[in-house]
Amino acid sequence: MWIFKRRQAPEQSKETSEANGSAVVKFDASILRKNDITRLSLDERWTKLFVTTSMSPELDTAEKEMGELIKREALLKNEQENLEPQKRKCMSEIMNLTQKAFDNNDDEAKKKLTEYKNEIEKTNSRMDAVMEEIETLDEKLKEANLKLLEDSVSYIFSTLKFSKERTLEIQKELAEMEQRGKALREELETISVDWTQYALDLTELIGADEVKRLESEFGLEGDIHEAIDATTDEIR
Repeated sequence: MWIFKRRQAPEQSKETSEANGSAVVKFDASILRKNDITRLSLDERWTKLFVTTSMSPELDTAEKEMGELIKREALLKNEQENLEPQKRKCMSEIMNLTQKAFDNNDDEAKKKLTEYKNEIEKTNSRMDAVMEEIETLDEKLKEANLKLLEDSVSYIFSTLKFSKERTLEIQKELAEMEQRGKALREELETISVDWTQYALDLTELIGADEVKRLESEFGLEGDIHEAIDATTDEIR
C-alpha cells in the first residue's frame, strides 16, 4: 500500500536518498509558501503527526529551538508596537513645545524640546534595530521551518518503512514458528511411547529389578518407573 502517494510538482524538487538506513528528504523552499507553513512547531497539521508516534530526540530539540525563535519574534514585535506610540507622543510634545520654546524664548521649553528630540532619535535607532532583528529572525524561521519539515517527513517515512519491514519479518517468523510447531507436534505423535505396555513387556522379559536399573542408567526415571511399579503390582 502506498502512503501519501501524490504526483510530485515540478517546482517542488524533492530529492530522497538513503543514508545510514534512513531516508533523507529535501524540499524546495517554495513548499512553505504553497502550504502556508510559517510556524511549523505550532501547526496542528504537524503536531498531529506525533500523536501516536513519538518524536526523535533531534526533532524534539528542533521543536524547542523553533519555539525560542517564535518567543523572541513575539517579544520584538511587542516592543515594536510599543515604540510607535512612544515616538508619536514625543512628536506631539515637540509640536506643543516649539512655539513656547522659540516664540516665547522659554529655556525650560527648549530643554524639554531637546530631551524629546533625543528620545525620538533613540526610539528611531531602536526601531531600526528591532526591524533588522525581526527580518533576521524571519529568515531564521524560514530555514528552521524547512529543516524541521524535511527532518520530520524523513523521520515519519523512515518509521513507516521500518514498521512495514519489521511487520513483514514478524509475520514471516510467526508463519515459520507455526510451521515448526506443526512439525514438532507431528514428530511428537510419532515418538510417543506407551510406557505402561513397554514396562509390562520388559518386566516379563528381564524382571523388574533389571528394568529399574536400566531405567536409571538411561536417565528414564519417572514414567517408566511408575509404569514398572504398576506392572509389578499387577504381576504379583
